[in-house]
Amino acid sequence: MKDGPGGERPANKVKELEERIDSLRDRERKLKKREMYFKALLEAFDGLIYISSPGNRIEFVNNRVVEYVGRDITGEVCHQAAYGSDDVCPWCFEQPAYEGETVRKEFQSPLNDRWYYNFATPVYNPDGTISKLTICLDITDKKEAEEAVVESERRLQTLMNNLPGMAYRCKADETYSMEFASQGSVKIFGYEPYELLGTAENPTAYQNVVHLEDRRNMIRLVELAVSEKRPFSFIYRVRTSSGQEKWVWEQGEGVFSDDDELVALEGFITDVTEQKEVELDLREENIRLKSSIKERYRFGDIIGRSHAMQEVYELILKAAATDVNVIISGESGTGKELVAHAIHDLSNRREGTFVPINCGAVPESLLEREFFGHRKGAFTGADKDTRGYLDIANGGTLFLDELGEIGPGMQVKLLRAIEGKGYTPVGGNEVKKSDFRIVAATNRDLVNLVKKGKMREDFFYRIHILPVALPPLRERKEDIPLLIDHFLEQYSENQEKPYIPIEIREALENYNWPGNVRELQNMLHSYITLGKLDFMGKLSAGPNLARKAKQEDPLELTGDLREAVEAFEKRLIIEALENTRWHRSQAASILGLNRRTLHRKMEAYDIK
Repeated sequence: MKDGPGGERPANKVKELEERIDSLRDRERKLKKREMYFKALLEAFDGLIYISSPGNRIEFVNNRVVEYVGRDITGEVCHQAAYGSDDVCPWCFEQPAYEGETVRKEFQSPLNDRWYYNFATPVYNPDGTISKLTICLDITDKKEAEEAVVESERRLQTLMNNLPGMAYRCKADETYSMEFASQGSVKIFGYEPYELLGTAENPTAYQNVVHLEDRRNMIRLVELAVSEKRPFSFIYRVRTSSGQEKWVWEQGEGVFSDDDELVALEGFITDVTEQKEVELDLREENIRLKSSIKERYRFGDIIGRSHAMQEVYELILKAAATDVNVIISGESGTGKELVAHAIHDLSNRREGTFVPINCGAVPESLLEREFFGHRKGAFTGADKDTRGYLDIANGGTLFLDELGEIGPGMQVKLLRAIEGKGYTPVGGNEVKKSDFRIVAATNRDLVNLVKKGKMREDFFYRIHILPVALPPLRERKEDIPLLIDHFLEQYSENQEKPYIPIEIREALENYNWPGNVRELQNMLHSYITLGKLDFMGKLSAGPNLARKAKQEDPLELTGDLREAVEAFEKRLIIEALENTRWHRSQAASILGLNRRTLHRKMEAYDIK
């Protein structure tokens, strides 16, 4: 075959043409693929997309526009198709896009009151004209959420600004500088919130308001609470903008990250000046009462103005101001239960029950169920659940008279309950707990009982925290006239108070009263009833009474003091038994003892 014109072979021309056709087809496939991608993207986009010419005539819309308007508006004028208006919508802000400017805007549609985010940008056509691409996304939910947050913050701010105090937030730095304070700062401190916030020049703006004497302690308490990751609460003094001193109560806690790093401190400060001033006034009144108590001759039902009794009154006040266990020591008849009752009545537990227990009068075998109660069926005759002393004393005071009579076994169980570990009623299996305070009394040497192993050392120290020692009547004889008049008025009721001759009063004052106040009380009761005074069963009257009491005064005995006291006590017991024909209950009553204590003393002195 010959070459064609110009020397080109026809076969080469065909091949070139085929390659161009293949290239065009490849480009067509790529264009179709890109068109497919573009179409998928447009349909997947959850918003309105349209392109319009400079005359606002719609050139392209996606399906979301069709759904929004209700039909395909391609070829129509935008404002006519969407809003039925012959003029461009007055709220339309997209017109600058025809001049080459990209515009972003949020607006609320007048058609459905929903919020949209609009993005309008120019599209440069090959002929030099500019079309406009608009993308519109419904952001109503986002807008409503933002408005809800703003409203919530507004309400929170209103709430904090109307609280009877100041809310705050401090940074987690070494100065704990305040970064937020509510409007309550004005009422408490006289400062606007911003005046208390820490700055680079003054990071401790708030700490400077705290009284200098309280500042270091406040920081120390905050650091201690933060290190232990617990809330803190304390009261301290501050200086207001006018120089006034106030008391405030701060409560707060540390805010920690998931990595246990301190992020901030948050809390609340309230003005407690009025309450604190009342507290200080009461404290001053208490000091005044305590200072004037020396001029008083009675404390509740306790009679006496001697120096020894003034010291007892002081101890009663101290005991009432705390919640620790109290041990009252003293001879029989000195008024230990009256002191216990006074402590209870003056303490914060006065609304609770005062539960007195004579430990020497309860058999050892019954102590557990008396103290802890029992369940129905625990033993023969237990036909119902019964509360014990600890149940009854919950929130009140448990008075254990004759504490030394409790055996070591019961001490262990009581100790567990005292330490807050609970107790179990007889016949039950549930562990109960009771909030009680123990005020105990004894006329025995508890230290000696510990040495002999009759009292557990741990039990002794748990009870023996605040000791109150009552003096015997013979050591405060100046109180005897007051006691005589008190008991005569008490027993004579509405009748005229009986007259006691001077010589008998002298005899009463000179007698040593081994039974103490109880013996004096019983003797005066007998005098009002029988018209006679009976010293240990021996009737006496007139001047001889004082002389006889003088002769029997144990202080005139010579020798070792303990031996003299024991000899005298033995003699008194024997005389009481002889005068009652060895009737132990009557003898115990005369001596001011219970029958069990009398029996123990008879064994100790070998009285048969």
